[in-house]
Amino acid sequence: MDPRTPDALLRWYGLYPALVQDLLDPQQLGRIQVSFPGFGSTGSEVRCWATLLSPYADDNQGLQILPEVGSQVVVGFEAGDPARGYIVGACWNGRAALPEAPETANNLRLLRTRAGSELRFDDTTGAPVVTLSTQAGHQLKLDEASSEVELKHSNGCVIRIDAAGKVTVEAHSTVDVSASQINLKAPMVKCDGVLKCETLIAQAVVSASYTPGAGNVW
Repeated sequence: MDPRTPDALLRWYGLYPALVQDLLDPQQLGRIQVSFPGFGSTGSEVRCWATLLSPYADDNQGLQILPEVGSQVVVGFEAGDPARGYIVGACWNGRAALPEAPETANNLRLLRTRAGSELRFDDTTGAPVVTLSTQAGHQLKLDEASSEVELKHSNGCVIRIDAAGKVTVEAHSTVDVSASQINLKAPMVKCDGVLKCETLIAQAVVSASYTPGAGNVW
């Protein structure tokens, strides 16, 4: 609908369910085009560009989460003016289901995207957990109950930090570390297996067994 038409002189008070039609505002004002199927057979033709409300919006910054084309939103109009619509929120309507079924305890808060990427807050009493994950199975988990932080690849490789400060790295292949210099500071560095290096410079070498060879026989 063109707000300049005679019909636009009418005032639309209250809130109206609408469907998202377009995200590309020709005036580049960040507005979203919506239609109003509730207006009967002509509802798909009744359209307007509406501003999406956000908890944070400023110059080149803010929270940008746009609704999908075809999703249901709720629109209100400033002073009833159909040329000044505002999208106050999106809603599930039975055909578009919630990402998780609600429970009475209401411990779960989550953000899930179309591709299955998810930020999940589990506020279960005594066992709160924050999880960032992808649909493929990559996962970052912050477990308050066990005081553990775990980074997990979908192939099973894990980096884990426990409450005692122990850092565990589990890899199925090699672990490569590259730097101009690597400093290891510990009373003891234990190696199970063969330690191979191109050059060894040591102040002292202590060994239960010693094999003489060229350069170490005096």
